[in-house]
Amino acid sequence: MALSRGLRCCQTVFSWIPVLIITAVVLWSYYAYVFELCLFTISNTFEKVVYLLVFHVCFVMFCWTYWKSIFTPPATPCKKFQLSYSDKQRYEMEERPDAQKQILVEIAKKLPISTRAQSGAIRFCDRCQVLKPDRCHHCSVCETCVLKMDHHCPWV
Repeated sequence: MALSRGLRCCQTVFSWIPVLIITAVVLWSYYAYVFELCLFTISNTFEKVVYLLVFHVCFVMFCWTYWKSIFTPPATPCKKFQLSYSDKQRYEMEERPDAQKQILVEIAKKLPISTRAQSGAIRFCDRCQVLKPDRCHHCSVCETCVLKMDHHCPWV
């Protein structure tokens, strides 16, 4: 079910709240470490430089990876996992579930799929019409299949 425009707007606004909390904590930590500890508390200049250098290298790496995790879109299954036109027609024309499963098994033989459904069948998304690779799930928020659900961690 698709969300209304107003609900989707609220969802977008609320999804940024954890990111703003993390940013506030990181900025407060930066102030506390750099100014309060390194500049005001430590008296040895060499020790200050070493602490600040190590901290800033780690801080830049953290900021870069956090930025990448926030703004990198989730990956979707590539074209080889989508049914061809003829396979899709064959699958849709078949009314028996066992025969449909067999069609998917034939197609999946060429693909690197090891995860199966609890019944042992090949995992298939009826909405996206795609064979699901390992760790792939249909996301109701994105309305598409995503390879890993890690991008839905509320802190990113």
